[in-house]
Amino acid sequence: MSYNDRKVLNRPAQQMNNLITTIKYIARRSTELKNKFTNTSTVPIEFLCIFCQNEEEYEQFTNSIETLGKVVERTQGGFTYLLDKPIKTIAGPLRLVKIRKPDLQRHERGDADFKTDYKNFKEKYQSDSGFELVKRETFEMLRLSHPKFDVMACFSNIPKSKVLGIKL
Repeated sequence: MSYNDRKVLNRPAQQMNNLITTIKYIARRSTELKNKFTNTSTVPIEFLCIFCQNEEEYEQFTNSIETLGKVVERTQGGFTYLLDKPIKTIAGPLRLVKIRKPDLQRHERGDADFKTDYKNFKEKYQSDSGFELVKRETFEMLRLSHPKFDVMACFSNIPKSKVLGIKL
């Protein structure tokens, strides 16, 4: 078997490695962002979204994650997956991951949602620089971003698992 044959055979493993590496990167950088601007260093991760940078990456990540769990939410922007086994991240075990289609408006690598006491968190941080209140039809969140970070940290009033009716 030639080197090129081995490379082709190993492509799914490489793609899976890229997916897991990207998830852990977003979790780590979002945690660093959260910890830099809040005093919530121990709040766990609830949900993570990868902002795919192109169609090829979207297809590769989708193909890889489909082997790790099942689709629990379908949106125009992409699918959310409930993983059969959690991925260990710096912010705790992670079971909800969205693979988002490429979007010219989103240059960040992704975001992570953290479980907090939202009411108190909002009171404390809403007016701080870098925080944006985002209101959607069924929920609201504070989104933290900073130009030195290629990720965002989010804090929702209703955890994603609860919105989806999933017990983690």
